[in-house]
Amino acid sequence: MKTLPKVAALAVCAAFAIPAYAQMNIPGVTKTKEVEKLSKSDIAKEMLLKNKDIDACKDEAKKKEPKVTGNLAVRFKVNTDGTTTDISIVDVKLQNSAFGSCVQGKVKGWTFSKAKQKSDNYDLVAAF
Repeated sequence: MKTLPKVAALAVCAAFAIPAYAQMNIPGVTKTKEVEKLSKSDIAKEMLLKNKDIDACKDEAKKKEPKVTGNLAVRFKVNTDGTTTDISIVDVKLQNSAFGSCVQGKVKGWTFSKAKQKSDNYDLVAAF
């Protein structure tokens, strides 16, 4: 990948990540107002901070099968305490099941901002 697209991608990520980070509920650091329910947009903003987990799964899969390509869609909801739930793989166009298992495991360990109600389904599509 050329340097200019990398810089542009970082600028876009920063534009979304900084406001998302500012909205996150970090104990002892920030005090944010608890929302009624996280929207897909709220989750997407916080997802920018979790992309490194998906990249780690891609790197692991590429080590085992360098030529593997495809995509994967994982559906999940966010509980009121910010933990993920109802995690399932909903679409797989990929030959590598280890990648799917890795992504599913990462999603299980994620936390998001707290809300008064459980979120609607959120679909994460990971491609490589």
